[in-house]
Amino acid sequence: MVRIVRILLIWIYLMQWSVAPTEAAPPRYLVALAQANQPGFLPSYETRKSGTPFDLVMAGTAFTYDNAVAALALIATGRRQQAQQIVDALVTAQNSDRFWKDGRLRNAYRSGSKKEAQVALPGFWDNKANRWSEDEFQVSTHTGNVAWAMLALLGYYDSYGGQQYLQAAVRLGEWVENNCRDNRGNGGYTGGLSGWEPSPAKLTYKSTEHNLDLYAAFERLALDTGNRVWHERALYALRFLDSMWDPREGKFWTGTALDGIAINRSVIPLDVQAWAPLALGKRGKPYLRALTYAQSHHRVANGFDFNTDRDGIWYEGTAQMAVAYQYTGQPIKARPLLATLAAARNPAGGLPAANRNGLTTGFQLSDGQPWLYFKRLHVGATAWADLAALGRNPFWLGRNEL
Repeated sequence: MVRIVRILLIWIYLMQWSVAPTEAAPPRYLVALAQANQPGFLPSYETRKSGTPFDLVMAGTAFTYDNAVAALALIATGRRQQAQQIVDALVTAQNSDRFWKDGRLRNAYRSGSKKEAQVALPGFWDNKANRWSEDEFQVSTHTGNVAWAMLALLGYYDSYGGQQYLQAAVRLGEWVENNCRDNRGNGGYTGGLSGWEPSPAKLTYKSTEHNLDLYAAFERLALDTGNRVWHERALYALRFLDSMWDPREGKFWTGTALDGIAINRSVIPLDVQAWAPLALGKRGKPYLRALTYAQSHHRVANGFDFNTDRDGIWYEGTAQMAVAYQYTGQPIKARPLLATLAAARNPAGGLPAANRNGLTTGFQLSDGQPWLYFKRLHVGATAWADLAALGRNPFWLGRNEL
């Protein structure tokens, strides 16, 4: 009798972990932002009238990456109208840049209602200088952000159609190929361009994250256009990715130094470990050890940190790991992360970037200041949490990975 009871208890325990995640609640926070700012981009962060540098620079700023992930989360949850306002804003921004006509996108735009045929760049009034100012990173064009815009456009195109979205993605891909393809070392694509028109500086480092994004975006373009040149370009990014793999510890390095060859060993970020199986699909199987590395070096309680100093929980990265665990058939490992994310949401469904102010990343901003995350509501973190709640892979939304 005792043995039967034990078996029954074990069966109940296993069943509670083997059931599929419950269907996600509607993306209330993203939908509310979309309706409040329609048409146009969503503001990336909750800001206040504090006078701090964060609130000054981030007020009204809509990062391209955050909005791309938000569009994918809205597509995944069936919110076509709200997703369309974001992808439409991407197309408008591409076609109406105040200077460039080559198909690029900036790292950020001004959020809010887009009543004109142009999307404005963000900025702020600098009281010390008594003039309107712009942030260098926000007006620049980084390769990874371009790739995520491509993924959002293709995710919408593959889900709902619309040739303008495919054409916009092709233009972005051609911009990357023409401006960032690099023949140093193991090939791949460089970081993009930094600074203001007319002469931004070329970023000569190569990022593992950027090339992961490009691999998926280029392979999707190959499928959607039928043009094999995109497959060749995806393999060119993959060649670089292979060179960034550390077989000894089972992790990806962050990328290269400025020479495009030497490995940058200064920071080991979480995102490339989580994104590798998601972006590479079936090609990612040799790199599944990266999730084990993240578990050992980035885990903080029932969450994950951006880097290996483990000084707090980075909610966006925690959600990325939850998606990666579900995608790789490890739902048990995802469950405590999903619980952490659910507990951190505010009543409107929004999620902060971190569980504390000043969460370190180990990287620096273009002005030399440390890149930090704060306990402020964040579109990127919320969007990834929505994707995690559904167990959806944003790299291949609307498509089967290769």
